[in-house]
Amino acid sequence: MTTFQIIRKFWIRVEKPIWSFIVNCVFWLFHLGKIGAVKKEMEAIKGLKIETLMNLFKWQEDVMGDWTPWVSTVIAKDLQDDCDGAAALAKWWFKEHGIKADIFNLYSATAGHTVCVTKDRETMVTNERVVNLNPTCWEKEMLEYFGNKYTVII
Repeated sequence: MTTFQIIRKFWIRVEKPIWSFIVNCVFWLFHLGKIGAVKKEMEAIKGLKIETLMNLFKWQEDVMGDWTPWVSTVIAKDLQDDCDGAAALAKWWFKEHGIKADIFNLYSATAGHTVCVTKDRETMVTNERVVNLNPTCWEKEMLEYFGNKYTVII
């Protein structure tokens, strides 16, 4: 494992969750009045198909550094966030429908991206797109989908 991969893993597993908790808490400190509406919206969007839900998602660049929002935060922000928010939203949707999924971080020396992939490795969600994968070569297909822009999967 390279130094780059070790640093990235430490960021993903230790620092990013701490930073994400702080940013989510600060967000909700100023949006407490939205809690009831967000709970209702969460119930409503559970009934959507994953493709429909992700079509409603709008990518927006992070302004507070790299962090992962809670699903409630994504919904309170009118389904707008970056790839971390899309992956979190997709994983929540899958869980609500009894489907296990994982979040993967893809990296190159200059770029990073986050996706959600079902445990059976047949479906990947990347921002607003839902992509079918071949489970026998899902990692290769996933990297090829992005034009081999990324070289590391964490």
